[in-house]
Amino acid sequence: MDQDQGKEAPARAVAIVLTLWLAATAASAQVDPVSLIGRAVTVSMDARTKAEVTADTEIAAGASKRLLEDKKSEWKGVSVLVFAQHVVLAGAVKSDAVRKRVEEVVRSDKRIRSFRNELQIGDVGNFARDTGLEVEINATLTAARGVSSVNMRWNATGGRVTLMGVAHSRQEAELAVEKVRSIKGVKAVRSHLRLVPAPEKKAAQ
Repeated sequence: MDQDQGKEAPARAVAIVLTLWLAATAASAQVDPVSLIGRAVTVSMDARTKAEVTADTEIAAGASKRLLEDKKSEWKGVSVLVFAQHVVLAGAVKSDAVRKRVEEVVRSDKRIRSFRNELQIGDVGNFARDTGLEVEINATLTAARGVSSVNMRWNATGGRVTLMGVAHSRQEAELAVEKVRSIKGVKAVRSHLRLVPAPEKKAAQ
């Protein structure tokens, strides 16, 4: 009995670690699968390499740390969207000077491949309303057939949505924008989706 329990313990530990890792990966991708199978499928659809996933995590964490430490940046309301080492700043800040300062702080990471600053100026957002829109965008894109939402990031500020990441075709990019625009409360959509063809499936041997 004790020997059997001893054999099962490592297997249970591996299962727990795998479950936690899949949940964390799904959460960071702004998706909300309803099952472990859904999470596994979502992870497998990620267009990034393992190195890019690691770099994205480090870029986002580093940007947050530098903004927190920088007394001039007034980072509240700033969202740093990162995918495959491409970065888009979204949200709102108090002035153009702060907008430029935030860009300077975040952009200092040499691993960033491209950078776009979509920060709005002024008190244009409503936290509760914009958060609700982001939740609805998540549900809409996750449910949309033909859209791999795991490869996309978004922010809503004052009803204006910034969308970035990867689409495997122009049709997918246009469909994603169309789906977001159809959501009540969305005033405009600024898309920074890059077109990256899906990898070809290897023929069975």
